[in-house]
Amino acid sequence: MKQATASTSLSCTPDVFWNLYLDPEYTRALYLGELGYKALEVLEITNTTRKLRVVPKLNLPGPVASLMGDFAYEDHGTLDREKNLWTWRMVQPAVLAPGAKPRKNVVTTSGTLRIDSTGESACRRTDTLNIEAHIFGLGGVIESSAEKEAQAAWAKEFAFLKRRLAQPAT
Repeated sequence: MKQATASTSLSCTPDVFWNLYLDPEYTRALYLGELGYKALEVLEITNTTRKLRVVPKLNLPGPVASLMGDFAYEDHGTLDREKNLWTWRMVQPAVLAPGAKPRKNVVTTSGTLRIDSTGESACRRTDTLNIEAHIFGLGGVIESSAEKEAQAAWAKEFAFLKRRLAQPAT
């Protein structure tokens, strides 16, 4: 199992962050625009939960890419507003497309996103990702590839988030 972390300072309160993070428009702009995912379906968003079905654009080594194929997953997350803690897990659908065969859960991914207030209108976002690949001989390669993808995605997401926060409210 591999764990990755990243953090960034933000010019907003925790409430402003969570309102933006749970905004379907922001979610679509992030995943489809900034991160370049192939597909995104918002299954559910409330003020404390979010379920997405996503098809990421993966940049993986050849053997891993052929093993993963057309990879899609659901992202299920829950917010504990008192703790400012988002807990999420990746759920791989049993069937990806009509007629597709069910797949073994080859990668288990989960994590947290914590927001800590650092001032009147400032906070710190800290993300933690846990990755475990369940394939003999390729587990380490998959975990390392997933960690690199996560670090690259966090860098893009943090920059995108800061640009959005700097825009005047409409």
